[in-house]
Amino acid sequence: MKSIHWISVEAKEAEVEIADGHYACLAFSQPCGVNVDDEVSMPLHVFDIKNAMLSKETELGVWKTSESGHGRRVVARLVDVERQLLAVGGIQLVVDKHLPGGLEAEKVIEFECARLDLW
Repeated sequence: MKSIHWISVEAKEAEVEIADGHYACLAFSQPCGVNVDDEVSMPLHVFDIKNAMLSKETELGVWKTSESGHGRRVVARLVDVERQLLAVGGIQLVVDKHLPGGLEAEKVIEFECARLDLW
């Protein structure tokens, strides 16, 4: 955990920055029970995935889709098709909805999502 920006301390809502030394991303957390310098071992949850497809991109990453809000564009490596586990470097992501058929482990995919959640 690199940093925490509290949206509401009372509601335990925060935007947290997670980094692996090379890649970083912002995720929404509620209730937020982590501290700066904590190691995140569980995957982030991809909320409301859209437009998932094989990617021609070679640069992995997570980017904001607008200045306000939690929307993200993600380019990640598919680690485990059955568990729907993805990775951007050392940052793991899990997709709750089904990914498109025909995808194989180690392929790079891209998608947009409403937000990434740290539970």
